[in-house]
Amino acid sequence: MSGLNDYRAERREDVRAERADTRADRREEREQKRLDAEAARQRRQADQRDAEQARDRRRAVRAARFGRVTGWVSANPARAFVRLVQACSIVPAVVSQVAALDHAKVAVLLAVLLATMLEGGAWALVAMGAQSEGERSTHTYRLGAWAAGLVAAGINFAHGWQQYPHYHWVAFVLALSSIGAVWLTDLQTHGGRGPTTAEKKTAKEKVEHARQRAEHHPEVRKVADRLLSAAAYGALSPDKAWRIAWEYVHGVTEPGLTAELLAQRLNARARVAELSALPAPADLWPGMPDDPFPALTLPLSPGPSDGVYLDTIPEGLGTASPITTQALEALYGSGSNVSAPNPGGLVDGPLADDGGSASGPAGKQALDPTDLARVRVLAADLAAVGKELSTRAVRSLLGCRNDYAVRLCAAVKAERTPGNDTGTENAQ
Repeated sequence: MSGLNDYRAERREDVRAERADTRADRREEREQKRLDAEAARQRRQADQRDAEQARDRRRAVRAARFGRVTGWVSANPARAFVRLVQACSIVPAVVSQVAALDHAKVAVLLAVLLATMLEGGAWALVAMGAQSEGERSTHTYRLGAWAAGLVAAGINFAHGWQQYPHYHWVAFVLALSSIGAVWLTDLQTHGGRGPTTAEKKTAKEKVEHARQRAEHHPEVRKVADRLLSAAAYGALSPDKAWRIAWEYVHGVTEPGLTAELLAQRLNARARVAELSALPAPADLWPGMPDDPFPALTLPLSPGPSDGVYLDTIPEGLGTASPITTQALEALYGSGSNVSAPNPGGLVDGPLADDGGSASGPAGKQALDPTDLARVRVLAADLAAVGKELSTRAVRSLLGCRNDYAVRLCAAVKAERTPGNDTGTENAQ
């Protein structure tokens, strides 16, 4: 009995084990199915993503192509519309010519070839003219294109006039289909390449400027032409040659500046400095109103210094010429006027060189009677207000050199000294 119970117990254990194995297998099968379904779902999602990305790429390619087309049209509207007119004119022009030739009992194949010859010849010449633009003359190509276009337009016009007797305007439209596109292409290819109005004006002004240069400065022009002919072609620009020639002729590298112009400026500045050193009217005539002529009263000024004339050298002259203030002082002395060479006699009187032909003792310049008279008046005016004549006052009045002012001051003081009859002679 016990053996039977053991058997039954073992059997029950086996059944439970089998059931457990079955349940485990089912769980594994369900898990595998779930994994397979998840993998299939992921594959479907991946395929869907790939399909969407492929669609996006195709859309991007189409958008890029469309963008290039629209961008080209936006950037080149004239060229785009000319291309459209070309496409819309060539086809009806060729068809009209084939119909005209066919109406004239010409074989169809021959009519097609002749029509293609006329239209294709016109467009071939237009393309050849566009290709040669800027390299050689395009007149031959343009004239040939217009001639071929006019022949084709004449054929279309005659055909339209005959084919549409009640609508003659159609003949003009057909003729325009052969010549209109050629005309637009010619304008687009060769139009707008020439100089603008502003460029033409500038070129005209340059020619006029060159003419005036040659007319006003023949000596400089002659030297510049020789420099240009001597240098290698293109190695020397005309402006640089003119600057070198100007320095050769006038001694300065700044075109327009000459010794004569500088002397004129120095002379004018010196006259202004001389007038500014004159005493006021109240000092000249004691007892008169303070300002009897308000509009004519000159502003009071301490007078020019020793270097009044050296200060008038233009700033640009220092770089345009080797002449410097130190060089002028070394040549003519401190306080001298720089127009000592006096080109053309532009500086005269008290502003001229102190080293004139008349000389006094020891090679010094003789005292000018006019200067003596002016210094006498100045001494009298200063004495009237209780002041003594000084070298600085004389130098400020005349704008002369210091040694000349010293001798003038000594001569006038000697004259004003009682009982001294030979003062002036001694001073000279």
